[in-house]
Amino acid sequence: MKKATSAKELNVVIVGSQGSHKDLVGNIILGRNVFDAVDATFDCEKGEGKVCERRVTLVQTPGWLRGYQLCDTAGLFKTETILSVTLCPPGLHGFLLVINAELPFTDVYKKATKEHLEYCFGEKVWDHTVVVFSHRGDIDHETIEDYISKEGAPLQSLLEACGNRYHVLCDDGTDNSTNVRQLFEKLDTMVAENRCYEVESRLIQTVEERRKEVDKKAEELRLQTQEQRQRLRRLLSEPKPSLRILMVGWVFCGKSAAGNRILRSEVFHFGERTMKALKQSGEVAGRGVDVVDTPGWWKFFPASFIPEVLKSEILKGVPLCSPSPNVILLVVPLDSSFTDEQKRVTEDNMKLFGPRVWRYVILLFTFGDALGNKTIEQHIESEGKPLRGLIEKCGKRYHVLDNRSKAGDQVTELLEKMEEMVAGNYSFYFSEKDDPQQEEKSDEPTKNKDENTAKEITEQLNNEWDRKNWEEHHMLKGDDSKPFLINFSEDKQRLEDFEGEEKDKLQSEDDAGSISLNTKELLEKEWNRREASVEHFHRFFAGERAISEPDAVKLRESREKVLSWRETIKTSGYGSNSTTSREAEEETEQEVLPC
Repeated sequence: MKKATSAKELNVVIVGSQGSHKDLVGNIILGRNVFDAVDATFDCEKGEGKVCERRVTLVQTPGWLRGYQLCDTAGLFKTETILSVTLCPPGLHGFLLVINAELPFTDVYKKATKEHLEYCFGEKVWDHTVVVFSHRGDIDHETIEDYISKEGAPLQSLLEACGNRYHVLCDDGTDNSTNVRQLFEKLDTMVAENRCYEVESRLIQTVEERRKEVDKKAEELRLQTQEQRQRLRRLLSEPKPSLRILMVGWVFCGKSAAGNRILRSEVFHFGERTMKALKQSGEVAGRGVDVVDTPGWWKFFPASFIPEVLKSEILKGVPLCSPSPNVILLVVPLDSSFTDEQKRVTEDNMKLFGPRVWRYVILLFTFGDALGNKTIEQHIESEGKPLRGLIEKCGKRYHVLDNRSKAGDQVTELLEKMEEMVAGNYSFYFSEKDDPQQEEKSDEPTKNKDENTAKEITEQLNNEWDRKNWEEHHMLKGDDSKPFLINFSEDKQRLEDFEGEEKDKLQSEDDAGSISLNTKELLEKEWNRREASVEHFHRFFAGERAISEPDAVKLRESREKVLSWRETIKTSGYGSNSTTSREAEEETEQEVLPC
């Protein structure tokens, strides 16, 4: 082992998923609050200071969503994370990979961590990484070694990749100066053994060129939409038209919160899944506004796998906008990628309203806080053809809403865009001629077995999603009673019985070569997204809903039950192996960030 020598400077990039407490680690090292606790933006943050007689530069990267595959991470995140190394002075000493020791670390999280780090910094990143475990003192293990042992192979193998270099920083009110000095010593030892991290200049150049191209196209799109709005404004007349808004989109896309933001009142229940179409009305900026919230469809499953009862409930939203909606808000969260898969699923679900629906659609981006200093046009262009194609389908009508911001002008601007569209359109009219289900009815007897089987599985996912939503919501409120749910042990047995039956059916059909969908992968992606969405809600909206911070032990127990169910799914052999998703991911990466 080479003898470690401490340089006068220390340049480090801090990486980790959302909720990993990267900000906590950076602030402890610098000895003051420099980094924002909200790590859900696409921006990098830079902090500098003199620590332990050294000039320290820390760059905090955007956090990826825990459990999300690389292909589901937004293009802006990838671009800004790759370019984070350019924010440090010459000579990058290494990376601090922050892991929240209050949460479980599974194979899913390990895979996500490995994919993101290697994509952004190359496979050599592990020779220059120290894992930092963060927590706030409320953990259910005595030492970090107990935590590592309990989490097992996923965490242990990740540490092995890093040469078993790890450290602990805890925000429990105690003095961390000795801890920080010891961390610096570990970084010095790593640099003595492996030298500084060498930035891949060719990759940086390619990504910078791509970013310039995105910025140019983004500005062109902004100017085009601005000119379009000016033309439509000339068609407006007084009095202002009443707005009848139908909101649609996938589960946990932020429809209900957006409805509350538009009406400036908490009239829709958010943070849990919407099950029934619901109308609320109000007067906003001198306009009469009706908003109808509808149940969401699944993000990854094809539209043909949506239960009929859900389709029926979504369609109930149309007559609630009596006589008919003149605005349809298609809600899409911008904190994740928008791939060809999402475009196809979205377009298929919108067929529910007939071929003329796109004339009345405005694409509403939620979680606008994720943009940070970026623009919505930069996000659209970074995502490439799929999202650009959807924007074109909507007549380049789009808006971004930050539900955490209290500024009223963003809602006023959205209402103005609606009025402009209404001025150029007739109200939306839905008739049986527009109903694609009429054509499908004659084909009902010909549906094959694998489609019916997958529908049953998505129904089960639907049941589990709703039960876990209730469980976590009431757990956070300190309510342990379950008046309308069956006992967990009974539910678990029911689920195991269901899984056993479906495994037999899927195995027999798989042997016959009839299964075309990788159902296991879709279930995994839906469930990972649900977990990330719930965590996002608890971090950013819990304060507004006056929900107390969950007990770490109870939260861990609840999540372990979820993970247990998912592991059962993983080992049941659902679906057939497919490379389609990975191939699509590689194609998307090549377009967004050609390397």
